[in-house]
Amino acid sequence: MTRRLHRRRLRKSCRRRRPGPCRKCRSLRRRSTPLCRRNRSNPLPRRRPRLCRRRHTYLRRHMCRRRSRLHPNRRRIRRRTSCMSKWMISSGRAACAPETKNKGNTMKRLQRVLTGMLCAAQLCGCASAPVQPSGPGQTTQTLRFIVSEDLGADMLAAADAFADRVARVSGGGLTIDVRTGRAEFGALSRGDAELMLLRNTQLARANSMFSMFTLPFLYDDNRHMSLALNAQNVRAQVNETLAGQGVSVLTAIYTGGLFFVSDASELRTPDDFRDLPIAMRTDSSDKLTLLGALGARVVPYSKDAIPAAFDTQAQYLPSDGQTPQTVAIGTAEVDASQLKQIDADPNTLYLIKSYHTCTPVWLAANTAAVESLGSYEQAVLSEACAGLLAELEERFITTEQAAIDASEREGMLLVEPERAQIAAALYDGTAERAVVLPSYFDRRLYDLIESYATLS
Repeated sequence: MTRRLHRRRLRKSCRRRRPGPCRKCRSLRRRSTPLCRRNRSNPLPRRRPRLCRRRHTYLRRHMCRRRSRLHPNRRRIRRRTSCMSKWMISSGRAACAPETKNKGNTMKRLQRVLTGMLCAAQLCGCASAPVQPSGPGQTTQTLRFIVSEDLGADMLAAADAFADRVARVSGGGLTIDVRTGRAEFGALSRGDAELMLLRNTQLARANSMFSMFTLPFLYDDNRHMSLALNAQNVRAQVNETLAGQGVSVLTAIYTGGLFFVSDASELRTPDDFRDLPIAMRTDSSDKLTLLGALGARVVPYSKDAIPAAFDTQAQYLPSDGQTPQTVAIGTAEVDASQLKQIDADPNTLYLIKSYHTCTPVWLAANTAAVESLGSYEQAVLSEACAGLLAELEERFITTEQAAIDASEREGMLLVEPERAQIAAALYDGTAERAVVLPSYFDRRLYDLIESYATLS
């Protein structure tokens, strides 16, 4: 009986002290040997290292001298992982395991530090100049911006937003003083102001080259005009022409176009203009001459008198000195705001979206004042000009499109003319009559504008 009890205790003791699975193959070993059969040549420690639940960290087992169970005190060999900490906290043993500093891998820490320094250097090099609030030690440059009162409240509000944008982006280093008054090309050239919003007719009086931008059928639509006149190569050629006058243009703003309303023809091709009486504005004599070269019978009217002249009798004076003729005005040149003033049945009218005349408003600057700014201030000014262009054009285009949509809902039939054919007839010499182009017509500039037609 004593021997049997002794053997039972011995088996229980061996069962407690037997090693765990092999480190390499994790197969169970026999009680008599610490090695599995396949790895007998590789000695393993007698005491089995205890793993955490995910086997991330080893704990060395300390055997109590009196008892064969694990002692509450456990000394950690490697760093404590998150799963080991959770296991120790859940089992109530966190107080027995002293906390040590997580040093990690030295090479990995060095790589992380170097990577962070490299990213910081790239961000410092690529970022724009920091925006700093203006203070006593910071110099502030102020540009005077004159906006003519006859341009309307929308232009003045956009100019105020332009000034706020410049001050915000520059951090107070560059400010715009917006004033209402008489905007003149000569005052800008003399340096009485640094920035001005000028109509195309004002610039045309100072330099005849600007008259070319209002020639008929030069643009497909409003986007073509904005894209072409704000292109870098077109603007560079314009500023090169203005170099001797001390003025440079910064951006061209679309403020509306002219259309045809007709009850007689769709005006799609050059042949549709032949012997067609048209009531047109007297803002440009060259435009009347070019339309007459297409064979149209042009009758000049003032801007406000055109809607009332529609569907009336008028005297047509031929350019060759022939006898005046009485014609019925069935086609008129109008802008978007005059569409609802046409006193005729909308179901009998064609609305030709010709955009045959687009008159831009230019943001012009004194060249010396702009060149005296630093590179950062010039970049701020360019960014603000882009914002001014987008804001104003969106406003004008939205208003214009709303009037066109309203006319279409009333019954007018929209017509898209073949603008390229009409322009070729006028400027490439394929018209019915001989066309004498104005002296300010620049073939190179015309080709540049025409090259942006496919991109609009």
